[in-house]
Amino acid sequence: VNLLGSNMWLFDVIKNGTLVDNQTYMVQDGVLHNRRLDAPINLNKRANGQWSYPYNNDQAIWRFINEISTNVNEALVKRGANALVLFNDSEYEHNTDDTLLRVSGVNVANFTLTTGNLIGFIKQGKYSLKISSRFGDNFLRFIIADADGFLELENLGGQINGDGYEWLLAYLWNIKFKRAYRLGLPKTYITKNEKLGRVRGKIDVVDYFNNKTLGKNLCSYREHSYENPAASLFLATYEMIEHYSFCQHTRNIYNAFLIANKGVKRTRKEILRTQYFTNPFYNDYNVLIDLSKKIISQKSSDFSSDEASSSFLFDVSMLFEYFIRKLIKRAGIIVRSKYAQIHKISAGINTGYMRKLEPDLVLESAEGLYIFDVKYKTFDSKFGLGREDLFQLHTYIGQYANEAKIKGCGFIYPISQKRWASLHLDSTNGVISTNIKQHGVDIPFHVVFFKITECDLEFNLSMRNECLDFCTRLKEKIIQMV
Repeated sequence: VNLLGSNMWLFDVIKNGTLVDNQTYMVQDGVLHNRRLDAPINLNKRANGQWSYPYNNDQAIWRFINEISTNVNEALVKRGANALVLFNDSEYEHNTDDTLLRVSGVNVANFTLTTGNLIGFIKQGKYSLKISSRFGDNFLRFIIADADGFLELENLGGQINGDGYEWLLAYLWNIKFKRAYRLGLPKTYITKNEKLGRVRGKIDVVDYFNNKTLGKNLCSYREHSYENPAASLFLATYEMIEHYSFCQHTRNIYNAFLIANKGVKRTRKEILRTQYFTNPFYNDYNVLIDLSKKIISQKSSDFSSDEASSSFLFDVSMLFEYFIRKLIKRAGIIVRSKYAQIHKISAGINTGYMRKLEPDLVLESAEGLYIFDVKYKTFDSKFGLGREDLFQLHTYIGQYANEAKIKGCGFIYPISQKRWASLHLDSTNGVISTNIKQHGVDIPFHVVFFKITECDLEFNLSMRNECLDFCTRLKEKIIQMV
């Protein structure tokens, strides 16, 4: 009996979106196993005497996977936090402990590949690797439209080549373009020199004495103008990404900037030198300036190779945490800023160094505090929470209990509609509740699930409904808001 599913080259498996985040893929004797696959995949093998091509060159593919694992993970450890682009909220963080993937084994016929919270696309020469979101692209579009950030490694690319996840940056830019335009077209002061019958601004003294009989004075003055380098930058960026269908929704904004720009042409070098608006009213446009320069620049990477390379990586856990945070705030629940009151504990050395304690969510009510961590990883239905996560939560409770009564705690997980059904979460209204004890006090302990539909039809409507249901569960079942 053939228990295998399709036959594929590993070359295609790693680039076509088969790999998703937070999974373990095990290859044994040339067969790829993963619990999400409908059936194991039988990996094709080059026949004896067959010519070597990129798709069947086992050694080259094995070397590519291992180099990506090593080089990207090292870059994340060294520069992960600095590579994060912040959008509007200083509490938006990348977890630098995350890795893109880990590989262990001896060859392409026997190895294990583990993915984490990062998704994205990496290309090096003839080989590419793509890690998709386990909840699909509709999920990404929804939370990006609501959350405001992404992770781009400065020296790992972002090249617009259409093969990977570059559309995520374009999608985010398009949202920011629309949001910033709510402020109106940005205006800047420009200096004009013009001969006028009435004095305006400063008079050119030399011209006055040389031409005073003409009745007009050469004046230098400043006035507001919609024509500025930023307009040229935004127009150039839009023209680079307008092939995406979602850009049609902002075509009217593009046309408004086109009219404001008055046909002025600027070089690529000039628009990349575009300065921020000094008026704080236009801060949203400054965010757009940063995004635009990233798209225009098309930085590429080089993993110690002469071949063309590019990459684009997103930290989905960071996006999901920020999405949940904003969702809870909009529901009227008080969410304490991570940096409003920083808790620190001794690191056990005499230098005075202290480690910060920063739970993802500290919710406030009249009765006390609720402490939650948002986990994008897959919930383990057999063993529950991991040891480190539980230990960390207990540490948070111990410290925050010094200042206020802890009324509840727990974790928030995304979960697919299929797993929601398999765990019978309808019967518990999406919450698994128990108690934990600290210093002789019982504290309600909850695992709260955010359900994500697997149906593409009416996806956004389903997500909006789940947003409402999720907040209702928090208010009524956990915080008991009236």
